[in-house]
Amino acid sequence: MNETIQQFLSGKQVVAPFDVEVDGALYHCAQVLRLLPGRRLVVKALHQGQPLLLKLLVPNKKGWRELSREQHGYKLCTQAGISVPKERFISDSFAGCLAVAYEFIEDADAFSLEKGNHAQQIPALLEMMVSCHQGGIYQQDIHTDNILLSPQGLYLIDVASVRGLSGQPLPMKPSLKNLARLFAQFVPDQQLYLMEKLSLYYRARGWEYNREARAAFRGLLDKAWHKRKDDYLSKCFRPCTMTVYGKNKDREYAFKRHFFKLVGEQLVVDIDRLVEQGDILKDGNSATVVVTNLAGRRVVIKRYNVKSLWHWLKRCWRPSRAANAWRQGNLMTLLGIATPPVLGFVEHRWGPLRKQAYLISEYVDNATELSRVYASHSPSEPQLRQLRRIFGLMHEYRLSHGDMKASNLLLTENGQVALIDLDAMREHRHDWSFERAFARDQRRFLRNWQNKALRARFESMMKTVSQ
Repeated sequence: MNETIQQFLSGKQVVAPFDVEVDGALYHCAQVLRLLPGRRLVVKALHQGQPLLLKLLVPNKKGWRELSREQHGYKLCTQAGISVPKERFISDSFAGCLAVAYEFIEDADAFSLEKGNHAQQIPALLEMMVSCHQGGIYQQDIHTDNILLSPQGLYLIDVASVRGLSGQPLPMKPSLKNLARLFAQFVPDQQLYLMEKLSLYYRARGWEYNREARAAFRGLLDKAWHKRKDDYLSKCFRPCTMTVYGKNKDREYAFKRHFFKLVGEQLVVDIDRLVEQGDILKDGNSATVVVTNLAGRRVVIKRYNVKSLWHWLKRCWRPSRAANAWRQGNLMTLLGIATPPVLGFVEHRWGPLRKQAYLISEYVDNATELSRVYASHSPSEPQLRQLRRIFGLMHEYRLSHGDMKASNLLLTENGQVALIDLDAMREHRHDWSFERAFARDQRRFLRNWQNKALRARFESMMKTVSQ
């Protein structure tokens, strides 16, 4: 048996490239696309010059069940006329694994509305969902990574998560819940674009679309979004595909997996040395901020200092400011609010008690604090729209920043307004606490501007935020 396959079957990590020979045929596995050690390995493979997406499963009860779901899901999709990558072969004895191979769709990316033509992409997406639901099927784990956008059109992948019975249309309630779950994968701005085209789906299904139908779907979307948010943020504090997480009596840490692969666990051990050797951006009593190089990239490390014994006693039982900034930075990604991407956090601990904590984030080149930008000229209309959007999303999702001074808003060289210093940000459960905290944020922001004309423009902007 191939050594790499043995590593996979025994639950160890697998590194590409590697070759697998089966019945005299050679498969060159060039790239690992997904790995669940001891369960599933997905690779891009070359066989006789043809690219394949090859899924290898451990031959146990769970593996057989997953292979059966692959076959059943593929059959349902083809019967419903859904575009899926063509199945090349299925094997129960592929180098000791269960295997299924599909054509590899070249020049394809996960579906996105970031840069594309909304006028064409959204109708195509809704048409795919109509075809699925009209064909009596739905994807249980529907998200944008499971829909490929290629020059040939859209493809549905991960057919093992396809459920339903072909032959009769999916009823309205499960159809709309599944559609809402898909819409919830997009940031709020993009959800608005999708909602504008929602009538296309209703008409294709032969259903009436009116104000009541729109409001009912909006309720389903809000519920789906909050569930997605809770699921996503929980992944920030446990080991998963997205996150490397560790916790013991001495420390707790979490990092984006792609970053941790580059820097390794030594970063956690050497974090204090890196702070001491970094170029200082801020050396305050409550926090020390430095910029340094890690794995060929510039990063910012913010160390939250313990100011006194009394300060430590007040904070040691609570989640650290670094952990909160890590959580809120990931929430900003979900909301589509620009902020320097958070890469990880480290807490030094004494059993359950927190000591010093550290936040690691990307360094943003050539960014200027708004207080300096507007000292020489007034904000442009695009900048005002971005500020209105930031405050509007915070109002809609009941977020308060806690320190909305102008130095915590940056203008990047590409004209993007970014929010920083998220360690005091809060999500509020109750309207009364949110309204009070949000009003403080607004007052703090307005207090930055001594120029009467500039302050008046921002006051006018604030009046439109909650409308």
